[in-house]
Amino acid sequence: MNYTRRDALAGSALAVSVAAAGCLDFAAGDGPQGPEGTPATLTCEEDAFVRLDRPFEGSVAETLVETDETTVELSTEGTAETYGQSLRLVLRNTGDAPAVTLGEAAYSLQRETGEGWLDVRGSTTGEAVELPRSESSLDTSSAYSWDITLTESGIADAVDGVDLTVCPPLGDGTYRFVYWGLVDAPPIGAEFELVG
Repeated sequence: MNYTRRDALAGSALAVSVAAAGCLDFAAGDGPQGPEGTPATLTCEEDAFVRLDRPFEGSVAETLVETDETTVELSTEGTAETYGQSLRLVLRNTGDAPAVTLGEAAYSLQRETGEGWLDVRGSTTGEAVELPRSESSLDTSSAYSWDITLTESGIADAVDGVDLTVCPPLGDGTYRFVYWGLVDAPPIGAEFELVG
């Protein structure tokens, strides 16, 4: 098989474009860029950033909670999630009566720190914001489901109508999703490890 000068030039151009694309992916910061492990706290360099408060007291139940009337279960696909992938969770009423809730947005996405669990989200307006709450009923055999992309923008944009930011950037470490919207029941959560 004979190669012409044109074939050689085309092959060189392809090799250069593939190499450049690889450099651009690396330079674009694919993967978690925040602190790794268990940081002492979550520090945001943006002066106007106000972190979401913890809207619940006490400990968090693991994946199953009983109210006075029914049983509610939180399930997730795994305990390790990759940055950029989806965190899929389902809160299901598995009991015999409706569960009163504060709606689908009544959740925290927290990171484990030396100070305890802190929400990764907040507002950059300089003022505290609250997540939407509307009392509703989670009927028997019904569910809330979330599909949250594990990036800063994916987490910030997961709640409609609220301008949120994630700060500092996500890093490899232990996180948890906590649904605190069950009325007359403790919050229910699921931990997961975020990896690059």
